[in-house]
Order: sequence, then C-alpha cells, then structure tokens
Amino acid sequence: MVIAFAETQLYQAVLRQAVADLFTDSAACGVEEAKRNRKEALLFLTNGSGPWAHMRAEVCLVIDRDPNTVRENIIAILEGADLPAYGQIRGQGLEKARALWAEHRPRKAATPAPAPPPRPVPVIVRKPRPIAPVIMPKPVAPQPAKPKQTTGRVSASKKAAKPWLCPPRDPADDWLYGIAAAE
Repeated sequence: MVIAFAETQLYQAVLRQAVADLFTDSAACGVEEAKRNRKEALLFLTNGSGPWAHMRAEVCLVIDRDPNTVRENIIAILEGADLPAYGQIRGQGLEKARALWAEHRPRKAATPAPAPPPRPVPVIVRKPRPIAPVIMPKPVAPQPAKPKQTTGRVSASKKAAKPWLCPPRDPADDWLYGIAAAE
C-alpha cells in the first residue's frame, strides 16, 4: 500500500487533534461542544474494540504507530501518569479528562465471577468404512472393425435425421428401407 506524504500528515493531525480535544479546554467552542469533543476523543483513544478502535487502528497504521501502544499510553496518563509535553498541548483539561475517564472506564469487579464450567466437547466416533475391493474388468479382446456397408448411392453411415445429406431415394431401393414394393 503506497501512502502519500500528505495523507500521512493528515492522519497525524487527526491523532494530534484527538489528544488535544481530550486534554485541553478549547476556548473556540462552547462548553457543551467541548464536553462532546472530549468524550468522543476519549472513546477514540481508549476503546479496546468497536468502531472507535478500528478507526484508531487505521489512523495508526498510516502513521506507522502501534494502536495498542497509543491506547496504553493514553490510559496511563488518564490513570495518573505524567502528561508529556505534546507541543502546544499543556494539559489544561487534564483533570476533566481524568474525571471523564473515571466515569467511563470499565468497572473492575471486587471479586471476579466464577467462570462457567467448560462445555464438554462432543466426541465424534467415526467407524471406518470398509474398503471395497477394486474389481478390474477382464480385458476384452479387440474386435475386428466391421467394414462399412454401402449399397447403391446411399451409404449406411448417413443419418436420415439430416435429409439434405442423403441423395434422393430410388424406388428400386425400397427393400433397403423396409418398404414393401407396390404391386
């Protein structure tokens, strides 16, 4: 797959914008829009499966990054690790992102539910089929070829289904065709 340089830059900008939407407070948009952008960026960067994870994998493929490493790094930051300096992103909305992550992250059960017992695997018993002996036909001695019978103008090999291939019938040859002579 050949990827243009401009496409790589575009996908890098998409990933940068998702990180910026998650960790910064944007003054350019309203409060509700900023919350929606932060939530969508959180889903895009942290979902382990589903459409957001597939989109993150596609973006990371183009920019030559491992999508699972990107996800793990973002989750580590959301769970308390230091936020590295991402260019102009300084983490003004880091606490809001961590609060959103605390609401969103999957709850870990205090005691894991016991795993259901494994279903028994059915045993398939196949009886071996008897192998029938191969009976070879007895060799047949080749029969001598019968000579073609030709009588008159019509050869025996001509088929009546194609009358245009047969010459007109002579009344004297009626006995050949099984037609009784007219008396």
